[in-house]
Amino acid sequence: MDKLTPGAGKTMQSVDIQPNQGLNKKPETSAPAAEKVRVLVVDDSRVIRKAISKILSNEFDLVESEDGETAWEHLLKDDSIQVLVSDIEMPKLDGYSLICRIRAANSERVRSVPIIVITGADDEMTRERAFACGATDFIIKPIDGVQLLARTRAHAKLDQTTRKLEETATALEDQTAVDPLTQLHSRRYFIQRGVQDLAYAKRHNSDLSIIRIDIDNFRTLYKKHGDQVSDQILIWLAKILIATCRTEDTAARIGGGELAIIAPSSGRMEAAVLCERVRTAVIAEPFKSDGVSIPLTVSLGLSTLGRDPGETIEELLMLADQRMTLAKAAGGNRLGISYQEEAPKPEEAIIEQPDLETALKMLGANDGGKLIPFLPELINRCIPLLEFCNKNLDLGLGFAIESLKDKLSDMR
Repeated sequence: MDKLTPGAGKTMQSVDIQPNQGLNKKPETSAPAAEKVRVLVVDDSRVIRKAISKILSNEFDLVESEDGETAWEHLLKDDSIQVLVSDIEMPKLDGYSLICRIRAANSERVRSVPIIVITGADDEMTRERAFACGATDFIIKPIDGVQLLARTRAHAKLDQTTRKLEETATALEDQTAVDPLTQLHSRRYFIQRGVQDLAYAKRHNSDLSIIRIDIDNFRTLYKKHGDQVSDQILIWLAKILIATCRTEDTAARIGGGELAIIAPSSGRMEAAVLCERVRTAVIAEPFKSDGVSIPLTVSLGLSTLGRDPGETIEELLMLADQRMTLAKAAGGNRLGISYQEEAPKPEEAIIEQPDLETALKMLGANDGGKLIPFLPELINRCIPLLEFCNKNLDLGLGFAIESLKDKLSDMR
């Protein structure tokens, strides 16, 4: 648990809350209990959970958890949870791991839940790591009640709006073969065409791959720029896909900001080459419209018939979606294959094992996609430096380094 003040311990019976939080002042109106938005609060401190309850309980229906593992179980079982408020340092499963697990979940409902991180660690590294894992918002202790209430309201409202938009978009897509905004194919057509292409691939023992594509931080872009710019971004990306795909490929908009490609006669290597072409085309030039210039990146996920588990188009699409989510959780602007499998080297990106200096230069030039096959070896080379820094700077990274070694060992 994060300490509220220097020297504070688990037995504290009070918590610092800034005066403007208005705990003793009830809102003028309160929604009926049945209509309250459900919020999950996870913190190993009963004192903190009680303080948050005083701030939010008049307006929200709260569910409490003492650790990340229990919170995860709540999310899986309860479809009505619309916002998560989480601590970082917790037993069993810490906040970082909980966020990453949520963003890589099979369920779209779980993956998209807004996450407000509350922590006493007021440093950039904690903030950056939380956002890299997929946090939506960040609040520093001592808790500002007004700020917490306002942000919870905003994220709950955005989540409700997003769900309604997705339901409406799905209903509209079911009625047509072409998405009216992007002019890509609709989800309905994508599934129908996928069933045909999959049957052909099985009959002729040929390859087929499914690719999922999402714009990194699209929810944040939507909040900042609104409907019009967000729509123009989707149109811009659709044009890139049309220009990049082959004639036999099927590119579709399958959800609000979700795009996908069916790539017939494409095995893992050919599909990875296509993914890299899409990724590099997106970062080549920023999106520009009406004086707005926004650098964009995309995360991609890939599944391949015969090489991955999945016998239906829906199963392959779900697997590609999971891997795309993992790519986003890892920082975005990359292709997700799987935990164990290295991405194949695209034909136009075949290089020898790079040294660390070369790898850093390639990252600086936005050429990181070519490094994917060599990442385990590059990380192995960094471990002695990490251990030396940890020993001499007392960084407290011993457990993290040992965990990293175990994961690298599993990859071999």
